[in-house]
Amino acid sequence: MVEEKVITLVLNLTEWASPVVIVPKSDGNVRICVDLVELNKNVMRQLHPLPKAEYTLNLLVGAKTFSKLDANSGFWQIPLDKKSSYLATFITSFGRFRLQRLPFGIFSAPEDFQEGCLKC
Repeated sequence: MVEEKVITLVLNLTEWASPVVIVPKSDGNVRICVDLVELNKNVMRQLHPLPKAEYTLNLLVGAKTFSKLDANSGFWQIPLDKKSSYLATFITSFGRFRLQRLPFGIFSAPEDFQEGCLKC
């Protein structure tokens, strides 16, 4: 994740740091997750509702070319600003890291991702 620039090492102290949790997967492997419960209590959500199906379908009238896109790790396509990135700091046995991309566990992630998609 460091190489992909999703996270970066934090060398200085931060006001905020979340723990990590180990979650067992059905295939016997484990998933390492950042526990954002406390941060989520302080997140101000902005609503970005999905457009109505009728509106979207009307945009397709007369179209001749269609495509299908898969936003692989979609939330990670949205960079965090520096202040938000430091709020998304987490602690591991390897040190402190901060997320540089929108994390999957933050309450506002689906709405922020939807807003980004509508801007495209």
